[in-house]
Amino acid sequence: TFSIVAKAASTLSIDPIANQNFTGNALTPAVVVKDGSRTLTLGTDYTSSYTNNVNVGTATVTITGAGNYTGTKIQTFVIIAKTASMLTIDPIANQTYTGALITPSVTVKDGSTTLTATTDYTVAYSNNTNVGTATVTITGTNNYTGTKTQTFAIVSKTASTLTIDPIANQIYTGAAISPTVVVKDGSTTLTLTTDYTVNYTNNTNVGTATATITGAGNYTGTKAQNFVIVAKAASTLSIDAIPNQTYTGA
Repeated sequence: TFSIVAKAASTLSIDPIANQNFTGNALTPAVVVKDGSRTLTLGTDYTSSYTNNVNVGTATVTITGAGNYTGTKIQTFVIIAKTASMLTIDPIANQTYTGALITPSVTVKDGSTTLTATTDYTVAYSNNTNVGTATVTITGTNNYTGTKTQTFAIVSKTASTLTIDPIANQIYTGAAISPTVVVKDGSTTLTLTTDYTVNYTNNTNVGTATATITGAGNYTGTKAQNFVIVAKAASTLSIDAIPNQTYTGA
């Protein structure tokens, strides 16, 4: 009699494994194990196990001989980053102009999985100050690569939220009076024609006149401020000289 002993798995060959795309799940690509030109059978001739097979990087599959084979042999394969173009970015609600950079939060998903900023992606914004269309760009990190963009609208701020400094009383002149107005958004003084226009009503005669600003550029809507036109002092008037008059008895 003689004994036939198991063949060492180290003498077997494992076909190269194609690069695998990151999915967020454990990746277990099929392996092709050969003894010479003969392809062996999983479960009968060997079992397989995987390590480091979730995230981007080098994963390992280890085959362990069974039946007529003994020992182990390993083969590595590469998990490559998923392209950001395959991700989704939730719509971003309209943002109201503030005068400062606007950086709304973004929700990025890989399928139904919500990703984590800095871990899975970074965020950059452009054209995100003035009224119009702004853009947010995400750039994949770690298990993701490439970029994807989402736009959002910056809408005009309503003029009703602005303040107009009180206007000093104006003295009647006989002509339309249009005093300068000082309009502020918080502590920022706005610019005539760029941020607003002004229209005056009831601004000639003594009484209450009105200055109405209408938003322009990054502002919309109107806001009014009253001012008073006061009577001109008679002492400022002149009286033409009156010629001498001859007594008439009347």
